[in-house]
Amino acid sequence: MATPQSIRYLNELRALNVLFRGGGMSRADLARALGLNRSTTGNIIANLRADALVVERPEMERGPEVRTGRPGINIELNPAGGTFIGAEIGVDRITVVAIDLAANLLQRESIAFPTAEREPLEGIDAAVGLIQKVILGVADRQSIRGLCVSLPALLDRDGLVINALLLGWRNLPLRKLLIERLGDDFPVAVENDANAFGIAETYVNASVKTETIAFLLIESGVGGGIVIGGKLFRGSSGLAGEFGQIVLGGEGFYRGRTRPGHLESFVGKEAVLARYQWHGADPAADIDHLLAALQAGDPLALKTVEDWGQKLALGLTQVTSVLNPTSIVLGGSVAPIFKWAAADVTDAMQREFIEGFPLPQVQVSALGLEGPALGSALLMHQRMLSVDEKVLHPGEQGVAGATGT
Repeated sequence: MATPQSIRYLNELRALNVLFRGGGMSRADLARALGLNRSTTGNIIANLRADALVVERPEMERGPEVRTGRPGINIELNPAGGTFIGAEIGVDRITVVAIDLAANLLQRESIAFPTAEREPLEGIDAAVGLIQKVILGVADRQSIRGLCVSLPALLDRDGLVINALLLGWRNLPLRKLLIERLGDDFPVAVENDANAFGIAETYVNASVKTETIAFLLIESGVGGGIVIGGKLFRGSSGLAGEFGQIVLGGEGFYRGRTRPGHLESFVGKEAVLARYQWHGADPAADIDHLLAALQAGDPLALKTVEDWGQKLALGLTQVTSVLNPTSIVLGGSVAPIFKWAAADVTDAMQREFIEGFPLPQVQVSALGLEGPALGSALLMHQRMLSVDEKVLHPGEQGVAGATGT
């Protein structure tokens, strides 16, 4: 049953979300957006101001005309009202970012680290060291509202790494180990890196609220995520969207820790570089070399990407058949080579569908390599601005928004 406290809590959450999506606005505009009278809205604003979550600022002048009388007052989110930290533990690098309550980027730290070649605790300690560096840069530690760490792994709801195949981690209580090292002053969550990437692409953008979008994070492996109506689709066990495990058949082009014949064994970073070398490239060539060669029109590089695009098209066709997404977004260090394969991939996908079937727009993320870390921070931001069932129903088990929260 609704109580005055629960109604106030829900209205305050609604106000924060309106201000986050719509920016600063007058008290009257906020009241209209909430569908509440001015008196009730005034009480909400007073409570949020007392918690330092919103501020009042003079309305900015718009246009060349000069206004007379008292300037209007806008209600805005207080950026200092919260700090959210996101980290990504990758195969060969670790990235940590911090954002404020307005989702502005405050800090970014990244180091090269061969996680897949080291013992798990070494990788965790390296990530914790970078997180602590970012924490030291936060003006007020009390403002930290949460930390989320993402990685390429199957996870359970308690932050246990069931299997991080590319890292070589199995049955590792990552969330517990993080709390032991960082303390429990703020919530700690663990998330799949492709899911975090999907949130980074969609959370701030209100225009995707009615769309279905698929995400492929192409690094050493291929992670996948699905956002439907602005929310992550997790499946029955939280493991939906493992697009890298789409079975194409054959042996793949790179064995390593990937399963032979699965999509990631054809289009992941090591697979595309192995293919490039097979065509005659320098064995020391990396993704940056391949991109430079593509820019220069090198025939070996162009042939490599043509082969890569054919396999990618097979995977994207299956994703499209099942989800009928509005768009498919590619991220990770391999994604930029799609530019040279885009036309061929579109043609190959079109041939597989009956006339009239709408193809998704396939595009490369503009977030660069920090997408999963940014998405991890945004997941904690989303958690703060989402309904907490434990607040509405004390004593009952709440449903977590991110793994381990």
